[in-house]
Amino acid sequence: MQAMVLSDPRTPNSVAAAAWTTTPIRKTSSSGSTFAQRDAAAPLASGWRCRHTLHGHTSWVRTVAISADGQYIASGSGDKRAALWSLDQGKRLTFLAGHQGWVRCVAFSPDGRWLASAGNDNEIRLWDVRTQTLAATLSGHRDWVRAVTFSADSRYLYSGSQDKTIGVWQVGQASPVKVLTGHEHWVRSLAVTTDGSTLVSGGQDGQVHLHRLQNRGTHHVLNHSTEIHSVATSPNNWLLATAGADGFVRFWKVNSGRLITEFQAHSAAVNCVTFSPDGKLLATASSDKTIRIWHIDSGRLIGILAGHTGWVWSASFAPDSRTLVSGGWHGEIKIWQR
Repeated sequence: MQAMVLSDPRTPNSVAAAAWTTTPIRKTSSSGSTFAQRDAAAPLASGWRCRHTLHGHTSWVRTVAISADGQYIASGSGDKRAALWSLDQGKRLTFLAGHQGWVRCVAFSPDGRWLASAGNDNEIRLWDVRTQTLAATLSGHRDWVRAVTFSADSRYLYSGSQDKTIGVWQVGQASPVKVLTGHEHWVRSLAVTTDGSTLVSGGQDGQVHLHRLQNRGTHHVLNHSTEIHSVATSPNNWLLATAGADGFVRFWKVNSGRLITEFQAHSAAVNCVTFSPDGKLLATASSDKTIRIWHIDSGRLIGILAGHTGWVWSASFAPDSRTLVSGGWHGEIKIWQR
């Protein structure tokens, strides 16, 4: 089968649709035990191990994020708190209290100034990262907020809710400047391309919407057979990854909405997909208690990170693409490195 180009031809990531395989090059546990076989992707698989396990939340950790400068981890939990942690030191800096329900999503602004948190109280809280204080509380959704993300220039915040809408907020204003509709069920995940051109939303209705933010391109609606848990766009803005309850990952072209390939990544639901900043890796976090690391160019599974004792809800790469943070059902946050 002819290889299909997944990214910008100037930095090609080519993979045959049939090439994706779950035969691992390397498996890593919290204790650091590994096995490997020779492969072109082996250097990227080498040495993944759990460096720290962070404790402090008293309920599951539903969401984690890493700041663009690599200094901070943010987490959100069923204990109704968000938290800030030092990535380098592996220790908690502060709890961010005030939510009246579970915190389901957190996101840093690309410029590093703001942290957004939201959840079951229908509100979004905007925190000043430098002072670690509350800057604003945004109200407007009529149901739980399940996803937040910032625009590429950090001027706007997008929020996805169980009220089936996406709020568009200008940072500094108390009311949304626009409300996007179209989903027929909860909006569960959001992502924005790094060039700022496209907002991607995934929903409980099995739909993925590509919203063109600069009035260029076609608004596409892509369909899954089951609900969508997570969407992510590649750093070069060419590739969209989606995943959900069926354990499959699907790759689409951002510009055309064309399905490129799909494969079963886990035997249980995939709760999160995320690209490494260098565009070489995709991480998938699952209810099977593992995170899997996939090599984009070869379509190979190059690592299985095992150590969580319950569902893994969220994962995020650090800017160095060699560090990954994950959050799980039993309230722990793990920092993995290679």
